[in-house]
Amino acid sequence: MSIALSDPSLPQVRIRINLDKCQTPMACPTPCYRVCPQGVFIVAPNPVKANIKWYVADINRPGDYTLIAPMIPKCIGCMECSNKCPTGALKIKVKSQKEGDDKES
Repeated sequence: MSIALSDPSLPQVRIRINLDKCQTPMACPTPCYRVCPQGVFIVAPNPVKANIKWYVADINRPGDYTLIAPMIPKCIGCMECSNKCPTGALKIKVKSQKEGDDKES
């Protein structure tokens, strides 16, 4: 089974993550990576801190984990992630492939 990430029927999406506002994604009360129906987001250890010998990451320490969106082409533009984000760290811009109209959150 394969996943086509360039489906022309899906909207074109731009996602901006403000990492100054999203500093503890693992401890978020309404995490976008759980509400996204397409699984666009993941949380990963901060690569700079992860390379420090004997460093133990803490989900509550700002900057130990970072939110990334590696699967943006799968986004359907539902805005669930930005609507649920308690810090306003997500900015989503959606352009429909068919109509050319824009939607932003």
